[in-house]
Amino acid sequence: MTNDPGGRERRPRRPNLTLPRVIDVVARRTRFGAPKLRNFTSALTPLDDTVEFVVETDGPIPVRALGPVLWIGDSQVTEVRADDETHYVFLSLQPEVLKEGQPIGLGWSGQTERLETGRTFESPR
Repeated sequence: MTNDPGGRERRPRRPNLTLPRVIDVVARRTRFGAPKLRNFTSALTPLDDTVEFVVETDGPIPVRALGPVLWIGDSQVTEVRADDETHYVFLSLQPEVLKEGQPIGLGWSGQTERLETGRTFESPR
């Protein structure tokens, strides 16, 4: 005999996967050095001309199976690292595909929906 009343279990609350609002985006030229790996050599080659975007948000980007993407027009910048809960650095390894005046948006990889930031890309000098 059990004390189980046989009622339905409550479903856990679903996590909030809403992207935060972008407060600021700063583009700057940088060099890309291939990561130093312990057990093997990286297949990535160093690049002298890349563009990184420092993105400030009004909250953390939720952790999920899909990674965040910075859209520059129709080009996706998928290389990203978090500096803290509201500052993210997106790195474009192909800056030649980025076009002046294109709108900047934030979205999820594999999805076309994006949050427009109200900013446009201006090539850093």
